[in-house]
Amino acid sequence: MLIVLIGARERETSVNLAYNTDKRRYIRYELLDYAVMSLDGTTEKVNVVITDIGLGGIQVRTRSQLVSGTRVLIHVACTDGTNLDLRGEIRHTVEIPNSDLFSAGVRFVPENHEERMAVAEFVHQVFQRQADDLAS
Repeated sequence: MLIVLIGARERETSVNLAYNTDKRRYIRYELLDYAVMSLDGTTEKVNVVITDIGLGGIQVRTRSQLVSGTRVLIHVACTDGTNLDLRGEIRHTVEIPNSDLFSAGVRFVPENHEERMAVAEFVHQVFQRQADDLAS
């Protein structure tokens, strides 16, 4: 994390080493959670690991190379025993050197207010879990 001083205020800016700049609008929280991604228009399901999340989207790791622009539905099992479906669009996929994995950025594309609220609540739960872990 790089902290940039702007006048008397500090602004946090994370740096994505693959691109040398991070254009995200929202803070991302690290996460290690399994999910299943359904690719739009197919019956194909892809196992993924969510590595970070923010209000704008998530980053996942997978053994499948995903195609930019593909619409997806991410199925996440929540800690309270419920399931959550998050709509998204693959924005980019990068092969991780010296591995058989790909990193993919997924932008959330909720279709209605309820889906937007579900994203916000899920991100808040992740933030709250991390805050509780730091406090204990």
